[in-house]
Amino acid sequence: MANVTQIPAPRVTFTENGQITTQWFRWLNNVYTITGSGLGITPVVNGGTGLGTIPSNGRLLIGNGVGYTLTTLTAGTGITVTNGAGTIVVASSGVTSVGGTGTVNGITLTGTVTTAGNLILGGALSGVSLTTQVSGILPIANGGTGTSTAGVSATIVTAKLTALGADGSMTFTNGLLTAQTPAT
Repeated sequence: MANVTQIPAPRVTFTENGQITTQWFRWLNNVYTITGSGLGITPVVNGGTGLGTIPSNGRLLIGNGVGYTLTTLTAGTGITVTNGAGTIVVASSGVTSVGGTGTVNGITLTGTVTTAGNLILGGALSGVSLTTQVSGILPIANGGTGTSTAGVSATIVTAKLTALGADGSMTFTNGLLTAQTPAT
């Protein structure tokens, strides 16, 4: 049958000699065929749904490969679906953040993304090898020594004992007194 969107009614009288006219018979037969041959269900091929059921609240037409099925949306984790008369409300049901954990170079970071779109990170340093993962010289301002050598040598000049004498000295290496010259 041709794809017809409007079928004009015949412009002849409905009956003639007590019988329905041929034009009206054809018109009524087309309407009968289009609307499902007396079932009151318009087939999909004629622009209908192929269903003879009035859907309950929240039911939708979902294609199934050969026609339509009436069904509702299914809620998932953290999502609610509320069906009403002529409405379907899909909402978040309490998920306020999504979290995760990862480790990068011995630093374990944990974080969450909130519903406001913020990323919050926190973490703990664990398993860092000071011989393989740390390099360079740690400055004194950051708690280091500011040097790359293990030992430090310093000489302290002491005061003269008399106005005519010579200065003395003490030398320390790694905190131990290693040499001294008395003042005279």
